[in-house]
Amino acid sequence: MLAPSDSSAPINDADPAKLTPEVTVTRAHEMKSRMVATEQRVVALQARAESKRDMVMINCTADKLVQVRGYLSVGTQSVTAVELAAQQNDDGARVHGFERTNIVYQKVLVLGTEAEGCVGEDVSYIGSTRVDVDVDPNIPVEDPTVPPAGIIPSGARPPEASPFA
Repeated sequence: MLAPSDSSAPINDADPAKLTPEVTVTRAHEMKSRMVATEQRVVALQARAESKRDMVMINCTADKLVQVRGYLSVGTQSVTAVELAAQQNDDGARVHGFERTNIVYQKVLVLGTEAEGCVGEDVSYIGSTRVDVDVDPNIPVEDPTVPPAGIIPSGARPPEASPFA
């Protein structure tokens, strides 16, 4: 399994209006770098699908890659807008650009996960399932649904339930 980019650390855990321009630009660049890493991961997944010559996997990963690249283009423009707004001290444009970058970032992460699903990868897969069975020692060994020998003579039929046949 390919190692996914470290997207577990929150980048956007604060209100962008309350962040300083420097922090906003830094976080926008972090989101862009993670989007680029996701694109590289999807390219690697597509290469794996091509090596397997599985057309379903190839088409699925190609579709995800096209979408990721489109969002990456929008994300790059948004990061540039955040930088420009920070230089011009335009807080409204900076916040808007950051929020736009954040939305695109989330969409790219989802597409990266979907691309892993295309080739059978799962980010939460940790190995084969192992089953351990513990049997309570107080459970009797004999089967309670089988009557003990001697109650019904072998081969004998039980009496009819109704005299009307």
